Order: sequence, then C-alpha cells, then structure tokens
Amino acid sequence: MRGAVTHLFDLRKLLGVAVLIVAAAALGQAVPAGTVADIKDRTAPFGKLCLQGEECGAQESQDGAASAPAVAMSGSDVYGKFCHTCHNTGLNDAPKIGDAEAWAPRLAKGAETLLQTTKQGLNLMPAMGLCMSCADGELVAAIDYMTATENAAEAP
Repeated sequence: MRGAVTHLFDLRKLLGVAVLIVAAAALGQAVPAGTVADIKDRTAPFGKLCLQGEECGAQESQDGAASAPAVAMSGSDVYGKFCHTCHNTGLNDAPKIGDAEAWAPRLAKGAETLLQTTKQGLNLMPAMGLCMSCADGELVAAIDYMTATENAAEAP
C-alpha cells in the first residue's frame, strides 16, 4: 500500500512539472506571428523629433495628410497648467504671481536670463516648469503673465 501512495505522489509531481513546461512553452509564444512587414508596421515610430533650429512646419497625421501646427498656449494657460502650484502660494520660495517686489531682482537680470533660468530650472524649480512641450514664446508669455502686477489678485 505504501508503494502505491508513493507512486501516486510521484505521478502528481510529474503532472505538476508537465503543466509548468506547457505553461512556459505557451508564454514563450507571446509575440504574435506575422510577416516582417507586419512587425515593422507594429514597431514603426509614431512621431517625429523636431530639434531646435529646424523648421518643423505642419504635422502629418497617420494617413499622411498635413494638419495645422499646434496652437500656442497663452501665458494664462501655461500658468494655470504648470506654474500656479508654486507661484500662486510661494511654495519653495517661488516668487508669487504679481508680486513686483519678489520679481524685481529677477527682472533686473534681463528677459533672456529669466527665460534661460526658466528653461534650465533653478533651485527647486524644475526645468521648463515641467512644461516640456512649451515653446520659448509660451514660457515668455507665462513669465509676463506672472510678473504683471494686475494678476496679483489671483494669489491667495
């Protein structure tokens, strides 16, 4: 009787190993089959990289038709999406929106320096204020919006 129990136990172990082998083989077939053209189509880039200084022009859609370039955000839009968390409250010593006294030393360095600081980040301010898709004009518009004293009412 003892031999039959041992034999049954060994059969269960063998069955468990077989199930593991079949499962591993099934997982090994996770890449869908297809022709080389199918694979190239599935792994093709979905966008284009436009480097600074290059003329990008209109963007192409999936069907190859040209579409209009993206509309630039206003200074208020950029501020509302990316800048308000710190510049509305003064978090991490960020100059508050419309606070002429806090912005004065920064503005005294010149618009180009302020733009470069915005793009590169400074202290706890991340590069581009986290607006990685913003063009220089959008960043300048946001700076202009934040430094305008009439916008001080937005701060708490």
